[in-house]
Amino acid sequence: MVEDVSYGALAVQSRRRILDTLRAADGPTGVSELVTVTGLHANTVRFHLEVLVEAGFVSSGPGPRRGRGRPHTVYRSVTPPAPSTGYQFLSQVLAAQLDDRGAGELAEQAGRSWLRGDGRSAAPGADPVGVATARALALFTELGFEPERAADSATVQIDLHACPFLEVAQRHPDVVCAMHRGLLREVVEAAAPGLAAELIPFARPGVCVARLTPTEKGPVRS
Repeated sequence: MVEDVSYGALAVQSRRRILDTLRAADGPTGVSELVTVTGLHANTVRFHLEVLVEAGFVSSGPGPRRGRGRPHTVYRSVTPPAPSTGYQFLSQVLAAQLDDRGAGELAEQAGRSWLRGDGRSAAPGADPVGVATARALALFTELGFEPERAADSATVQIDLHACPFLEVAQRHPDVVCAMHRGLLREVVEAAAPGLAAELIPFARPGVCVARLTPTEKGPVRS
């Protein structure tokens, strides 16, 4: 069965290494290049390539001529690497579609709507800025960001480490980061209507920054 062939094709570590090499290559690759990169014997490389071609992961075809005789065979990957989870795959597909349509504003509204629909938003407290900060920290902690309030900042600043959506966000920041901005603004505005919230994606390597700034008529910073 095809399913059995496909599954078995990836069961050997050296075969996966060949497939990873083909996926990282700039173009079709010959056996000699794969031998150089992987360190495997040429006959071993050919055997693994035959399995990968039969399983549908790789295609083969004639390469450019190198003098007289038949052109040598080259190989290329025809399947993308699979995301680590089904959720990651789903997020990549949906984010790509939204990005192609320039739907950053729609993504921000989606973040806001999700919080409104949750139905657990509490009323502002006696210290609206403090409450807004605490709720923003709680929200991003729940999402897995490892947030940390920065010290000695002119405004309330929260450093967001360890983005759990990093791979998708790097490819589609206008969608993923806009959705997070919508979450931030909704949770902050519910607690402190006079507080402006902004999200700065990738402000530093591996860190996004959330800033909460009082407006002219807004609350005084805690």
